[in-house]
Amino acid sequence: MAVTLVGGEWINGVLTFLKKANNAKVASISANGFGRFVTRVDADEQNTTLTVAIFASGLLVHTSTTGGGTLTLDTGANFDTAFPDWQIGETRECYYQNDGNQTVTLTGATGTVRVSAQTIATLQGRRIVVLKQAATDYTVWAD
Repeated sequence: MAVTLVGGEWINGVLTFLKKANNAKVASISANGFGRFVTRVDADEQNTTLTVAIFASGLLVHTSTTGGGTLTLDTGANFDTAFPDWQIGETRECYYQNDGNQTVTLTGATGTVRVSAQTIATLQGRRIVVLKQAATDYTVWAD
């Protein structure tokens, strides 16, 4: 028997999709197009990890300080555990904003490999895209 994890309802004329577990808004469709709900998470440090929990929130605002920093994507095993429905060949994304005063370099942990050297300059934002290649094997890049 299949379990439905997402439900939908009309809210103020907009089709809104909600997580069944906690009724949190996930996405919407209106006459103006598709929308996505995100929760801002702040990290105020030189180096930070984009954990699966932060990735799921949809938005990381990183105040890089002191010197050039790194943004490290969580491990492939942690992504598999947090997102058991993630299919091979499927991408997911999270937004990132470097609002600090240092350039940040995107990197990966075990099971997550970046496509190329990715740096994010001061006061710049990027869309962090993660592609599932195989079990516990992910590729990451910043658009």
